[in-house]
Amino acid sequence: MIQATRAAMNNIVCLDASVLLESVLQGRKNVSKAQQYIESHNVIISPLTAHLFIYFGQKDGLNLDLLLDLLLKHQFTDLGTTELLWAAKNCQDKGFEDALQIACALTSHCTEFVTFDKDLAKRYKSFIAITLL
Repeated sequence: MIQATRAAMNNIVCLDASVLLESVLQGRKNVSKAQQYIESHNVIISPLTAHLFIYFGQKDGLNLDLLLDLLLKHQFTDLGTTELLWAAKNCQDKGFEDALQIACALTSHCTEFVTFDKDLAKRYKSFIAITLL
């Protein structure tokens, strides 16, 4: 039991923007699924996800302070030259944004990437374990 608990604590999950957005945007059908997943896992997000979260959250009428409070509960990956070059080299089907998310997860030593995006999961499953919610 102790080993399983330690393994779960060491399991760092990188969230796709789709999961974080689903957890707060109004009228989304998977709000509770996204919220439950986020609350029960050690998650990290990329600066790209943070940008999309703020952009679409404000577009949906949410207050910037609320969005920032929600974001600051999480750790962030790096996003720099290493991640950009990895994404450029490994981009699948012109999905640079998706490749950049995966690069952030990989360089941050995440063991899993979680998304609602079926196409992303299909394209990048050979690089990292992907959970499709």
